[in-house]
Amino acid sequence: MRRPRIILSIAVTAILALGAIPGPATLEAAGSAGTQLFVTPNKISFRMGPPPSTAVCEVTIHVVAPGRAPWRLTVQALGPLQSPKGSQVPSSRVTWKGTPGHVFFDGTLSDKHPQLLGRGQGSKTGVVRFLLKNSWDLATGRFNQKFIFNLSSP
Repeated sequence: MRRPRIILSIAVTAILALGAIPGPATLEAAGSAGTQLFVTPNKISFRMGPPPSTAVCEVTIHVVAPGRAPWRLTVQALGPLQSPKGSQVPSSRVTWKGTPGHVFFDGTLSDKHPQLLGRGQGSKTGVVRFLLKNSWDLATGRFNQKFIFNLSSP
């Protein structure tokens, strides 16, 4: 008999604030009784300095899976980062580095397709550092967008 596939999604609001101070960290969880995903914080902010600086925002990801149950985690932006004034930053300008590297991978954000962020068996915890390089073509201000983290387990 085949077990049902479990799919979980968590929306995380990403806020790119050029010169803003990051907000408080909070916890969001989703999942069935067997598999859970925790992403902390659930709102992220980048503090951007003048070019050619790189803003960094760190999130902790904790996957709780019973025994050695396999799982796969993807992330996708719901569009470009957008400012209230109408300016946009393509989501592909945001990259990430995942640790530990054998579970959480490096990648580039997309608003077109989910990108593989991690894969493993059983419960795992890692850190993902989202990076945004400032260059002279970025408008100043605050940019918002939601990221969807999708955890699936067969």
